[in-house]
Amino acid sequence: MCSGSVTDPASSYRPACDTGATVAGRSAVPASDAVYEGAAGLRAYREASHEMHAVSARDDPRSFRAHCRVYHLGAAVLTDVRSSSLRYSRAARHIAHCAYDHYQVTFNLSGEIHCRSARQSAIVRPGDIVVLDTTRETEATVDAPDRGSARALTLFVPRAALAALQRAPAGGHLLLLSGERRLTRSLHDHLSQVLTAIEVGAQAELHAAAQRLVGLLADSLGGRREPPGLALGQEKRGSILDSLERLIERRLNSPTLSLGLLCSHCGCSRATLYRLFDAEGGPIRYIRQRRLERALRELISGSASDRPILQLALRHRFASEATFNRAFRRTFGIPPGELRDIAARSRRAAVLHADGDGAQAINWIRTLGQGAERGAGDGSRAGP
Repeated sequence: MCSGSVTDPASSYRPACDTGATVAGRSAVPASDAVYEGAAGLRAYREASHEMHAVSARDDPRSFRAHCRVYHLGAAVLTDVRSSSLRYSRAARHIAHCAYDHYQVTFNLSGEIHCRSARQSAIVRPGDIVVLDTTRETEATVDAPDRGSARALTLFVPRAALAALQRAPAGGHLLLLSGERRLTRSLHDHLSQVLTAIEVGAQAELHAAAQRLVGLLADSLGGRREPPGLALGQEKRGSILDSLERLIERRLNSPTLSLGLLCSHCGCSRATLYRLFDAEGGPIRYIRQRRLERALRELISGSASDRPILQLALRHRFASEATFNRAFRRTFGIPPGELRDIAARSRRAAVLHADGDGAQAINWIRTLGQGAERGAGDGSRAGP
């Protein structure tokens, strides 16, 4: 059933009817649907999305428009967003309070998306696919075509489902797949099968198609091998950094990780190593940041729920609990113990509200991989 009222049709948020209609006696596909228009619609869209990211319009807010559909696919959550030009910003506070640890895989259908995550950036054109790590700070600017809407479909997939991405440079926090590649076209074909299953309301077929799509992603993104040690005169700077970042990911919590090891790996001096990581504030700061991000993921996922903060700090190579607490709070704006409590409450609330009225995209995303039974929403607000 639809709910809510519209006081100003030209500047409003309209919760649409649930799109998971039953077809030929088949089970409905869990879905929610919402339309946002005008300045009031932009405010409502910001409110609906505030836990995930900050949103700003790039044009006159009075001409703002966004249509958001969210589907629960069993193995993933799919968002379908058509909008005017926007800017999304996912900062440390969003990562800390969102309480989920996933990759988002965006299929761009129209318009351009300019993405940035740490030192990496990409222009995502129609037909391209971009993979982003949701535990990294990111910026994304969406440019809608003239007199039209940008459209992107985004899969939210649990980190464990794409675990092989950890072997990619920097843990695969930004990966662009060109629309010209055969793999990308194959992924689009599999996504079409998912959309067809949604259209006919075939939930069993939908879950199977979603599993095949996630499986193809995992298989294709996991086939990356680490190149051998690189010398500065042989490869480009970016390739050297990729190789160093992969080494750091593997040794992140090991006492063997040192500047000497990194220099030996790429055959360079410490001065050169610092120049390579200049954009990250130097190699020591980069390693510290990656350790904090890994600790964040453990706290969000609940894998450190019964572990003392001191034990977590020492495991991530911090000298004391106080040092870890200060660094964590400075980075994410919240103490690690408080984040753990928030994440635990969010996971419990997500399971309670994943069924029945008021289901939201963020609750569906939080419960992915938890094995909870989920039902259809009734058209609640849903951000991208």
